[in-house]
Amino acid sequence: MTLLLLVAGLLLSLSWPVEWRWGKAPLLILLLLECWRHERRLMQRRGRLMLDEQGNWVWGGAPWRLARKPDWLPYGVLLDLRNPQGKRWRLWLMYDNLPPYEWRTLRACCFLQEGAKPH
Repeated sequence: MTLLLLVAGLLLSLSWPVEWRWGKAPLLILLLLECWRHERRLMQRRGRLMLDEQGNWVWGGAPWRLARKPDWLPYGVLLDLRNPQGKRWRLWLMYDNLPPYEWRTLRACCFLQEGAKPH
């Protein structure tokens, strides 16, 4: 949201040639629509992610499997999940959003599953 305000402020503060001034309003509308779309997508990806006894990830009340090996960075992991119907979600889980114990547990679960073949 801060980035949106910064870009909108920059867009409004720029001096444009007289014949281009009509372009500010459509650009602001496009910027607001993109912000709304981004926020809506983030809201769809909220919830508790768990690993069940069979090695399935459970998210949103449905089982998910790793579509490929997780991509690890020092500050986050990208999980590429697929449900039985074929729907696919890519979730970034960030280190600073989890307590240290849960981060270590997540890493252990992912590395244990790494040997399994993705479905």
